Amino acid sequence: MISRAVAFFLLMASLASGVGFRLATFNVGAHLVIPAGGGAAYFDYGIGAPGQPDFDKVRDVLARINADVVALQEIHTADVNANDVSALAANLGYGYSYLSSTTGAFDTSLRVIFLSRYPFLSTTAVGSPSGAKEITRLFPTVKVDLPGTTKDPTILAVHLKSGTASDERFRRAVEMKRIVGYFAAQGFTADDNFIILGDFNPSSTNKTFTALPAGLPTTYSLGMDFNFPTVPITYSTNPLNYFTSPIPVKLDPRQLNNSASTFDTTTTTGPVLDLFLVSPAIAGRPHTQEIYNSAQDTSNSTGLPKAGSPPASDTSVVASDHYAVFANLEMDQDYPNLSASVSAATVTEGAATGTVSLIVTLPAVRATALTVSLVSDDADVTTTSTTLVIPAGSISGSIPIISPRDFVADNARSVAFTASATGYDPANAVLQVTDADAPYTFISSGQTITENFTTFAGDHDAGTWLTTGGTWRGIDDGSATTAGFRSYGSAGDGSIGFIANGASATASANFTNLSNKLLTSIQIGFTAEQWKSFSGGTADILTADLIINGVPQPLPALTFTAATNFPTGAIVGGTSVAKTTIVSGLSIAPGSSFELRFTFAPGSGGGALPADVFVNEFHYDNASTDTNEFVEVVVGPGYTGALSDIDVALYNGNTATAAVVYNTLNLATAFTLSGTYNGYRIFVANLPVDGLQNGPRDGFAVYNKTTSLVLSLISYAGTFTASAGPAIGMISTATEASETTTSAVGSSVGLSGTGAVRTNFTWVFSSGTNTKGTPNTNQTFTIPSQPQGIAFDNVSVTFLTDTDLDGIPDILDPDDDNDGIADASEAIFGSNPLDANSVYRPTIAQSSPTTVTLSFTTLTGRKYTVESSTNLSNWAPVSTHSGTGSPVSIPFGNVGPQVFYRVAVGLE
Repeated sequence: MISRAVAFFLLMASLASGVGFRLATFNVGAHLVIPAGGGAAYFDYGIGAPGQPDFDKVRDVLARINADVVALQEIHTADVNANDVSALAANLGYGYSYLSSTTGAFDTSLRVIFLSRYPFLSTTAVGSPSGAKEITRLFPTVKVDLPGTTKDPTILAVHLKSGTASDERFRRAVEMKRIVGYFAAQGFTADDNFIILGDFNPSSTNKTFTALPAGLPTTYSLGMDFNFPTVPITYSTNPLNYFTSPIPVKLDPRQLNNSASTFDTTTTTGPVLDLFLVSPAIAGRPHTQEIYNSAQDTSNSTGLPKAGSPPASDTSVVASDHYAVFANLEMDQDYPNLSASVSAATVTEGAATGTVSLIVTLPAVRATALTVSLVSDDADVTTTSTTLVIPAGSISGSIPIISPRDFVADNARSVAFTASATGYDPANAVLQVTDADAPYTFISSGQTITENFTTFAGDHDAGTWLTTGGTWRGIDDGSATTAGFRSYGSAGDGSIGFIANGASATASANFTNLSNKLLTSIQIGFTAEQWKSFSGGTADILTADLIINGVPQPLPALTFTAATNFPTGAIVGGTSVAKTTIVSGLSIAPGSSFELRFTFAPGSGGGALPADVFVNEFHYDNASTDTNEFVEVVVGPGYTGALSDIDVALYNGNTATAAVVYNTLNLATAFTLSGTYNGYRIFVANLPVDGLQNGPRDGFAVYNKTTSLVLSLISYAGTFTASAGPAIGMISTATEASETTTSAVGSSVGLSGTGAVRTNFTWVFSSGTNTKGTPNTNQTFTIPSQPQGIAFDNVSVTFLTDTDLDGIPDILDPDDDNDGIADASEAIFGSNPLDANSVYRPTIAQSSPTTVTLSFTTLTGRKYTVESSTNLSNWAPVSTHSGTGSPVSIPFGNVGPQVFYRVAVGLE
C-alpha cells in the first residue's frame, strides 16, 4: 500500500507544485449477479465476505485505481455488521473511515461510506433540519487532513433518491437543496477546496412542484424553512442549477473509449449517473479524471497511471452495475477568479442566435488579450465559438449562444457553460432552456398553430409527431432509395417525409382545446412535397384524416398523389402543392383533444432497387503460364449493408462430393472498386499466378456473414457438393462456359445479357478480350421503377371562430365575415373567411376596340371553368383551366349581343 501512495505523489509532483491526491467514487450495490452454475440472474445488494466474487472484484477495482480517498455508495448494513467493509478497508490499506448516519434517513440498509488513507479533521452527516424527514440516505461529509498542505478539502458524498416518478424527482430536488444549503451555511467561496461526488441519479425531465406529489412516504415531512408551496420547488436534471454562488464545476471523466457512461457495466452507452462537482479553485488547477472500465484496461500505457497489473476484463461488470470514477486533484495553487453570467436567465429552443449571450468577466483589466475556453454540458446548446478573446484593456467579453430546436418533447432543461483560461479559476453560468416541442394546444378561439419543421434533422420523431411503420434515416436531398422516414430538404428546411417502397406509414399529432369555447370548426393547411421521382415510378399517396374519440374522419381535400412523369432522380428544388380544407360540424369541448394523422401509402407500379451481389466475370486459365487472374463482383444499387459483410469463398472441387474452401476474399479488403454503372458497383480482386484453381469443378460461394446467407454457389468445368465452408451441403450451379489450357491470354468467363440480378444473365466465354472492371460485352444493368419520396410540411391548424360576434356558432353561421361568400367557398377560392375585405373576384377590361380580356388568379389543386350567359340564368362552359399559381387571361370579342362571364372554381 505504501509503495502505491509514493508512486502517486511522485506523479502529482511532476504535474504541479502543489499537493495532489486521488479521489474516487464507486456505487458498489444493486448489481446484477449471474450464477456460475447457470440459472436466472438476480440483484445482489452486498459486497459479501472476502473470497466472494463481489468482494474480490470490488477490491480489485479499488486496488487498481489506488485512490487516497474513496466514497462507496450502497454499502449494505449487513456488510457493515459482518465487518466485510472493515476487511475491505484493511485489505486496501485504508486506515480511516466514516459511515453515514441512519438517524432521520428513509433507507437504513444502503449507506454511504468514506475510506481514507489520511485522517479526518472533521466529519458530519448532512440531512434534514429538526422536525423534518426528507433524505433517503444522509450525506457523509469529511474534511481530509492531507499531508503537506493547509488547504485540506471538504468532500461530501451523495446517493440521491433514484427513479423517474414525480415523487422521486421531488425528493431528489429537496436532497440537492439540502446539500446546497449546507455549503451556503459553511460560507464556502470559489477559492475554497470543496468537492461533491457520488450517484446523483439525474434522470427523467425537469419539473416544478407547487404541491406535494402523490406517492411520498407516509412519514415524509418537508422542512418548514422551504416555505413551500408559496415558494415552488423545481427539480433539475443538471445539479449545477441548484447553486447560486459559488457554482461548482462539473468534471467530464471518460472511459478509455471516450464513453461518458457511468452506469450499466454491460454496455458503454448507458446514462451518466455518477458525477464529480468541484470548486472553481480545484477546477482551475491541473486535474485529470477517468471512468474505470476493466474491459478497456489492457495495459499500463493507457489512461491515468494505475497500481499493479490490469485485472480480469470482467472485473467491473461483476463488481457493480456502476463504473468507478476517479480523479487526480491538486490543492494549493491559487489563481484569480473568472466570473460568468448569461444576458437572460432563459431562452426558448429555436430562438435567433444571440437572443442570449454568455458574458465572461475578468477580476481586473489586463494589458494583453486573454483567450477564454468555453464548454457547454449540452451538445445542442452552445456558444458560436469554443473560445472568446477578451481584448487588452477590457474587463469582459460576450459571445452569442445558439439554442436550436431539438424536436424532442423534453420539457425545460438547464445548460451549464464553463469558462476557463490559463492562470484563472474557471467560472460557470447556468441557462434555462425552454422546450419548443410541447404538445399543441389551443388557448383561444381564432388561434392558428403552425409547424414548419425548420432544422429538423430526421433522426427521430419530430417533437409531438409520432410515427408508425418506418425507421428514421436522417436528412435526404432526394438521392435516397431505402424505405423509411426522412426529413426532406436541407438541414435548415425540414419536413416529415417517407419513401414507401411497398410499405405504409403514419405520422400524427394531438391538438388539445384549452380554450373556454367549444371548437366546432377548424381550417387545416399544409404543403405536400415531392423530393424525388422516377419516371414510371410508384404513384405513392399521402392522405390525411382527423381522429376524434378514436373514430377517423377522412379529409379527401388534403390527398396528394406523387407524380411519376418527372425525369428519373432528384427533382431540382423539389415540387410542392398547397393543400387546405375547412372541417365543420365538430364538437371538441374545452379540455378535449383531436388527432391529425397523415398516412403515406404505396401506389401502383415501381419496385425495390436490386440488392444482388454476385460474381460477374473471372479468369483462371490460359495457354502457358496463367497470367492476370482475377475475380470481378457486382454489387446492386439496393445493397445497403457493409462491404465487409460479404466474403467470396474459393472452392476446390477436386473431389466432386467433397469440395473445400482454399481461400476467402473479403469484399472490403481484397477487392477494389473499379466503377459504378447505373448504380451498380463493380469490384475487382487481382490475383497472383495460380490464384484460382484451374478446375475441373472449382468455383465460388458469395456469402453474407451478417445474414448467414449464401447468395450464390457457382462452379466452372463441372459441379460439386461443398463439404465445408459457408456453403456446406450445397450443390454448385455450373457456368455455361469455361476456360482451358489453350485459352488465349486475356480471356475470361463472364455474364452477358440485360437485367438487374444475377439470374437475368447467362455465362459466355470471351477469348482474349476480358472486360475486367467494366460491364461485360453485351451486358446492360437495368433499374426497375422506383417509389417516390413525398413529404408534408408547413402544417397549420386554425381554430375558426365567430368573428362577427353574433353569438351563432360557425356550424350555423357559414359566413363569418359577412361578405356574402360562404366560408367553405372562400376555402376553395383561397380567400380569408375571417376577413370581409378578402374576396375572390375575376376582372374584365377593354383590351382593344373589339376585344375584352377576362383575368383571374389561380391556385394549384383547383379547377377553373369559365362560363358565359346572355341572360344570367342559363350558363354554358367556355373553357376549363387547371390552377398553376399563375394568373390566367382570356380575350373575348365584344361585337355582338350582350354576354356575361363568370368563373366557377372547384377542387382539382
